[in-house]
Formats: sequence, C-alpha cells, structure tokens
Amino acid sequence: MKISTTLCLIIAAFTVGAAGLGTQAQAKSSAVKIGKVMVPREYLHTNTFYRAKKAVTIKITANHTDGTYATKTVKIPKNTVVSGRKINLNSKDQTLWINLRNELSYHVLKTAFTQHPGYVPSVQNLSVSPQAFKKVKRPVSLPTWSYGDFYLGGKSAIAKSTTTQEFQFTSDGYLEIHKYVAANGTTTPRPTQSAKIKRVQVSGSTRYYYFSKKIKGLTLKHVTQHGQKQYRLTVRNLHQPQHRAGFSDDDIPGTYYSLYKLGSKTTFTPIAEDTIY
Repeated sequence: MKISTTLCLIIAAFTVGAAGLGTQAQAKSSAVKIGKVMVPREYLHTNTFYRAKKAVTIKITANHTDGTYATKTVKIPKNTVVSGRKINLNSKDQTLWINLRNELSYHVLKTAFTQHPGYVPSVQNLSVSPQAFKKVKRPVSLPTWSYGDFYLGGKSAIAKSTTTQEFQFTSDGYLEIHKYVAANGTTTPRPTQSAKIKRVQVSGSTRYYYFSKKIKGLTLKHVTQHGQKQYRLTVRNLHQPQHRAGFSDDDIPGTYYSLYKLGSKTTFTPIAEDTIY
C-alpha cells in the first residue's frame, strides 16, 4: 500500500531500535530502520488478516499447457485466518482478495491440486465476499515483516540463489516444508512435511513453536511426554539484515532479508523491498 498524500500528512522517518534488523518502528513513524537504512513502511512485507465467519466455497480456474482449463473447488473452513485486501468493484460493491502471498496451507488448498492432474491452479488473490470474513490481528505464528516464507541457507544462498527448501509458516497455523527450485523460483505445492502448530510463545526476538509430533528435517526439543505440545521448535532472529540488489532496467526492486535460525538450520526470509515500481 502506498503512502497517502494529503495536506495533513507529515512524512517522518524515526530511527527505531538498535542493532541488526532493528526493533519495530513506532506506530506513527512512516519508515523503519533495517540495518543502517530507513525503509518506507509501505515497502515492508505486511498484510491485513481476516477470519472466516463461516465456511466459504471458492471455484478456481486451473490452466493446462495445451490451452484448456478446468474448474476446481476449494472450501475455506470456518475460523480459517487468511491474508486479504478489500477492493472496490464500483461505488456500491466490494470484493475481498485472499491468500495474497500464498500463506494458506496445503491442508486447505489441496483439492485445487488433486483434481484434474496436469491442470495448474492459481490460488493467490482469490475473490470472496467480504461479508463472510472479519478483520483480525496478525497471527502470532507469522514473524514480523515476513510472509512466513523461510528459505534454507544464509548470505551465500541469498547472493547466489542456491536455496533448495522453503519452510512456510501458514496464516491458518501450519508449518510446511517444501522443495524449492531456485533457478525458476518455484515451490512444490504439496509439502514434504506438514504439522499443525499447537502453540506459539514470543520472547523478544525468539519464537517457540509447539507441535504434537516430530518434523523430519528440523531439530525440535522433546519437552513433554504427553499432550498436544510435546515438541518445541526455536525460531531466532539473528538480527543480521541482508540486501540483494534488484534490476532497475526490468523494474525488479532490490530485497531486504532477515536471517533466522530454525532449530539448527540457518534460513532467510524476505522482509521488504527497497522501492516499488
């Protein structure tokens, strides 16, 4: 969302926080500090979130390479949290676009990918009735300034685009592990691992995620023998922001990243762009 320009708006850039990524900007500031750079707030990876007040069925068009298409159906269960943006269709009508950044889990979207094999659906920016959803706070499972997408690797993986795995914290409360093809920037729709998040605790720059089962490929601590919160994943912000330059000739902005530890693995998540074309 771009900054509004009105007679009353004063553009203020306050230095916020301290080392590394810096702490969150004050509520009224128009920019935040990432490393040593002030980044306009509208360039950050933030979304508005909504909760389904009832079950919602969506029809999705899936295209095939031969030019044909198929219709697939996805059911959004009641109480599912989604990212969303309200759009005015005309002076009287609105629509709500949901799943703006692929934050929804495969658990919800799987019927779009299992019907009619060979047909590829687009599950982003799905149009639904705003009356069926209620605005809610950002899910605590999604780290600040992130769409929940974490990629295996550190500085070198960012610079060379060599990551092979994506770890997705979903808006509806799952942790998924996907294969990632860095060469063309694609992620397999079906995760290799998926687990429901049972609880999230936040302590400073560290989040603790609790699960009822082990997750292959991640280091979790076994904290109790019974119940739904037997295993704990520690996710720690390393406060070492990274920047990758864009390509202005192709209108591709540069990207800021934050390094995190997911258990014992070093990962990175995109947190902002350096401009909007």
